[in-house]
Amino acid sequence: MPRPTLAQKRDFVAKAFCPRALVLSTPAIADACAVNNCSTFADLLAPFGQDVSTQITIQDGQGAPYFLDKLNIKFTTDFKIEKRSTHSRTEIDDLVHTSVLDSDQTNVPFLTEHGVDASALSSDTSVWAPWYTLFRQQWMTTMQPSEHESFMHPVACVLVASGSEDDPVGALRTLQAHAAVNRVQTQGFSGANVLFYYVLVHDGRDPGVLQTIDHTFDQVRRAFGQNSSLLKINSNTDLIDADTSEQSKISSIWANTLSTTQPLDPHPDSVFGSMLNMRDVTALRDTVKQMMVRGIVPHMQYMIRVLSDQTANQRRGITGRLFSAGRRYFGTAAKASNTLTGVDGDTYFRYDSAEAQMRKLADYSFMLKDFRFAQSVYQVARRDFQSEKAWKCYAGAQEMVGVCKLMLEVHATRAEFDSNFEDAVTMYLHKTHAPCQHLAIRCIIIYYELLKHHKLYSFAPTTLLRVPNSSGALRAMACEQAAYAFLKFPNRPELRKFSFYAMLAAQEYQRAGIASLAHRCLRMVRLSLGATLATDESESSEKPVDDKSLDGSGTSRALASSNWSSIDSYINHELGTQCMAAQDYDHALQYFMALMGSDQIPPKLQSKYLQELLQLYLESSDKLDLESEKELAAGLDGAQNKRVELSVPTIDARMTRVIMSPDLEGEDGVLEWRNGGAAPSALVNGSADHRCSVGESVAVLLVVKNPLTIGITLNGFTLDCHFDAALDAEATNGEESESPAFAITTVDTVVLEGGQTSMVTVTITTHCAGRLTIRGATYLLCDILPTYKTLKMPGKRLNDTMEQRVTPTYSADIQLGFQVDASFPRLEAVLEDFPDTLMSGSMQRALVRLTNRTQQSCQNIMLWLSHPSFFDVASPQLVDTDEASAELAESQSMYVYSDNVEATSEVLTANVLRDCSMFVLAGPAIASDGSAAGTECGVKSHALIPVETLGPGESLLVPVWIRGDRVGAHTLSMAIGASTTQSTRALTTGCKMRTRKFEIDLVVTPSLRVNAFVRPSVQNPHERILGIEIENVQSGLDIQLVQSTFTSGHYELLPLRTGTTPRVVQIGSKQTVNLMYKARPRARDVQAQPEQFTISALQQYIFAKDKPTAVPAPIRLVHSNAVLGHQGIDSTHSSLQAYIARSQAHRRRTMLCNAYPLIPEKFHSALFPLYETFGIDFVLFWSETGGKGRMGHHSITGIDLGVPHDYINEALTPPASGAARMWLKDTEHDRQELIQSIANRSAASAHRTERTLDVALRLTGVRRVSEADALCVADIEVSVYNHSWQHAYNATLRLISPSESGQASETKPESSGPQAAWTWCGVTTHTLSVDPLGSVCVQAQVACSALGIIDVGMWELSATAVNATAATSPYAKSLECKLHPLHPSFINVTI
Repeated sequence: MPRPTLAQKRDFVAKAFCPRALVLSTPAIADACAVNNCSTFADLLAPFGQDVSTQITIQDGQGAPYFLDKLNIKFTTDFKIEKRSTHSRTEIDDLVHTSVLDSDQTNVPFLTEHGVDASALSSDTSVWAPWYTLFRQQWMTTMQPSEHESFMHPVACVLVASGSEDDPVGALRTLQAHAAVNRVQTQGFSGANVLFYYVLVHDGRDPGVLQTIDHTFDQVRRAFGQNSSLLKINSNTDLIDADTSEQSKISSIWANTLSTTQPLDPHPDSVFGSMLNMRDVTALRDTVKQMMVRGIVPHMQYMIRVLSDQTANQRRGITGRLFSAGRRYFGTAAKASNTLTGVDGDTYFRYDSAEAQMRKLADYSFMLKDFRFAQSVYQVARRDFQSEKAWKCYAGAQEMVGVCKLMLEVHATRAEFDSNFEDAVTMYLHKTHAPCQHLAIRCIIIYYELLKHHKLYSFAPTTLLRVPNSSGALRAMACEQAAYAFLKFPNRPELRKFSFYAMLAAQEYQRAGIASLAHRCLRMVRLSLGATLATDESESSEKPVDDKSLDGSGTSRALASSNWSSIDSYINHELGTQCMAAQDYDHALQYFMALMGSDQIPPKLQSKYLQELLQLYLESSDKLDLESEKELAAGLDGAQNKRVELSVPTIDARMTRVIMSPDLEGEDGVLEWRNGGAAPSALVNGSADHRCSVGESVAVLLVVKNPLTIGITLNGFTLDCHFDAALDAEATNGEESESPAFAITTVDTVVLEGGQTSMVTVTITTHCAGRLTIRGATYLLCDILPTYKTLKMPGKRLNDTMEQRVTPTYSADIQLGFQVDASFPRLEAVLEDFPDTLMSGSMQRALVRLTNRTQQSCQNIMLWLSHPSFFDVASPQLVDTDEASAELAESQSMYVYSDNVEATSEVLTANVLRDCSMFVLAGPAIASDGSAAGTECGVKSHALIPVETLGPGESLLVPVWIRGDRVGAHTLSMAIGASTTQSTRALTTGCKMRTRKFEIDLVVTPSLRVNAFVRPSVQNPHERILGIEIENVQSGLDIQLVQSTFTSGHYELLPLRTGTTPRVVQIGSKQTVNLMYKARPRARDVQAQPEQFTISALQQYIFAKDKPTAVPAPIRLVHSNAVLGHQGIDSTHSSLQAYIARSQAHRRRTMLCNAYPLIPEKFHSALFPLYETFGIDFVLFWSETGGKGRMGHHSITGIDLGVPHDYINEALTPPASGAARMWLKDTEHDRQELIQSIANRSAASAHRTERTLDVALRLTGVRRVSEADALCVADIEVSVYNHSWQHAYNATLRLISPSESGQASETKPESSGPQAAWTWCGVTTHTLSVDPLGSVCVQAQVACSALGIIDVGMWELSATAVNATAATSPYAKSLECKLHPLHPSFINVTI
């Protein structure tokens, strides 16, 4: 049957409320129609009443012209107003069921297993549910005339007679007296004003009448007027073959019409119009058009004008209601009522009353598509109907007001039309005498179609749910259409609401006995909910699963973890039950398996579902091969094809861990090692490159969770693996190739209580080289159901192309597995004596024992430490026995005591800033940065000397010292990498090594709190007083200080001892001790080579094309030792000095990374030295008094003495040869950004009290001018000291007397003593020249009028650097200064 189609929903409404004509004919006409397979003449005219091309201009109700392009008309053969029986639920269900029989019930074009098909959403919803379209057409076709509206009432009577009759005029007059015509005139809205139209038909089968037909038609026209037509049919007297294209085309005209007007009536493949040709078809079409243009439309226009004049006062809204109110409240005699009681008991108005005339006026205007005028009349009539409590009439008027609003192209707001339809449906169902269910459903259908026309799908669900609950299958169809409306929302489909209403539709279909549609709705819910979760959780790696596949776990697994689990369980159980009833065991098994996966289902239901699943398997197990079952239990290849995939229990492949040699400590893996201090990292491709050696045990740890609230058991749990042997292994094995390449253990029983998560470990032992892939896990659920779980790691999210960034795209799934390599190292690492608690500063020895468990030698063994300042690694040694290990451990010592510790010593030390986090334990003797061994820390004995190789079965003992560097809880990481291949460029270019990582938890408790403070020396401006404050924060523990050691490239520090300073310094619990030292420069030429190197290297890095690669030259460090105990410690001992240097390097690299973030860390060693010339590092050695006898040391690096040594800004000045040209603007911008960041860092670190030059005054002698005179002269030595190592200064020193203090605004005011009784005498202005780090002395005299203590600190020093003109950089500091005293300079004038 052709599928009914409508171009516009608006046309459907127009055809539903179109004019109707009553067609009556003589028996001769019935015979002429019968030969064309049409029962009546109305059926013969029916196809031509659709979309009649009128093409005329008419006037609306207000006289304005408008163009009527086309109109519809329906032809009927009878007219009766009868009491309509209320549709029972069974009748409606039968009507819906009949609509479903001829439709495709399985197609869901808008939902696929991958989600919502966006292209299918653009199609009309009638395609998704064709049974709704059929029901809609059938329901509108069965509508009957009613007293409250004129739509079903004929506006004209078409009387048809044949030209072959003896008296055609008499036959037509006889038809005028027909009973149906009488009912139209007495019961119809048209009354006596009904239009009569006459048609004279000439039957082509009677050729004798052809000569007289024109004369007969003239008689008809003279008798009845111009409303008459002549029609010639049945011209196909030659009976052309019905199979020709012309006859098929003619037959399809009636077939298509009947499929639309009567969609549910059976229409076999009958031939219509066999006696007609195309001329007859054209004549029929022209007759209908002539009938419309010349008769019906002008008649309706005339009636509109007449009715408009008659109801003008009522439509104005004042007169009628005013007189009615007066008669009601003040009149004495009541006027005859205009209301009557209809056949169904409802009140309606007499057809000659003003109210009925207004309804007729509005209906006629609506049928002629004058919707605006019709709306205004409906609104007036609605008020009158309401005042008379004619609820059926009122509901009809309300309905048509809303229809008129939506038929207009101008969109109205929802409040303007929704209330009209809501009132209409409410009145039809609840206010009328008998519920007018047929009218209420018609109102809902029309409203829904108009909403679809305007694409107002958001209003549709509320409208459709107004269908009564007692409608049965009709209620289900309404819920289904409401669900489709949520998919048509403009922004995005509302899948969750779609699922909810589709679920309601499924329940209603199930109650109505339409199982096929219930099954379809449940499948739609299942697919849509899966698509909803996939959209909301786009980052999830779960991929959609085909709804028809036997696993059935993908969608349900996602639903089970959501709030829709109860709905999902209901859906799957219903679908499974239906499939079982249909003996579709495959799909029944699928749906019952999907029930296993939610913890939201009550335990009783879960137990019931599990029992039903197991019973279903037992009933269908006869279809399986028993021998295959045994093979499956053994976990052979192909197990996944024989077993079912069940969601119980859940095994997350992302939580699965493959552990090599599980009996060993640490985390195993293949990582990439590089220099620069970076931790060994995973491979670039990001995949877990699991590898093991031949014969090594591999543990696979699977996290198995029972999502149910009831207990289950897993029997015979094992893994399904596939092994691809290497080619060389196959050639080596030869005849032994038939032996199994690997062995897998089986876990007999795994018991999981409700909600329990358990770790299941399966061990695999490999016997030859190759690749082993873990494809899944196999087990028997409750010892009955063979189950298979696929184990795949989800692919990564791709983000390379624009399409991948817009649309989430993932790479292919990664299968679990590992590579078996005969040359892969297997190094057993054991950590011995590693402490978990240390005092801050204390050191404790530990050991790392490495044993080679493979048959090949390990050529490279590397050690990486995450916290180098916490560790010190000594040179490893090969050992054979435990006794040798103990002897080696005892021979290692960090602190070496000595009775002959020099107070000051100079040591030439390498000044290269190296990374100290990597050590070579075996292999080529290279440092972590690729330099040759023996250069670490500048002393050959300080370097860690590795062994050449570690042979099979040999052990390597690595001494490790652990120090509590910082207070707190720390997690220290240690990685040991091994490789069987030798590479001299292992660290410089990076290499893959089998790595075992260890995490060491260490808690450091406080012991000493050490702080340093600096004060200037009043006597010597070039010296500083350095104080060390030491506090013992331990409770109940005394600490003895052993030695203090200062290291500097420029200063030596001498202790300031007093008579009360003890020889042995011991700090009691919660006590504090201060140690004072004097820092003075060494008497030697200072070149400041580290600073000069940094300036040159930074200039090259910033301005030159080639980056610097040179390293700083060694520096001569001054070690100043002060023994505080009975014995001292050799601070230059190799082990101790190496550890202190590595700690210093680690701290300095950390400081540089924070200070200069724009400089990559790989350039630090080529830009900055390890030690600076003017820096001071302090180390305090101590030991515990009593107790465990622990020893340790505290250190402070980079003590600032407050003298200006900021030289970084010098590097910001371009060299004399100029800077390299930058071709790109961005590159030049990066250079300026780098320069600015360095300048900002230098400005932030500048000390506010730094003075490039200092002045000191010292009294050298006092004498009287004469014995009789009290005037005295004091000789003062004025020393000017230059702190700068870069610039010489030309200075002018002006000595200011108290009497001149007012002239110098910045001179220090009087502080104490008789200052007004003295004055400078002699030369008071001196011109000086001071070399870098040099001093100049001048002699001055002070004349005093009285003896005593006076403050002579009144002077002004103006200085300019010798090369001041060379500082052209905007970032260079000013080289001019003017200084005044900062503190008093007292002298005691006495004789």
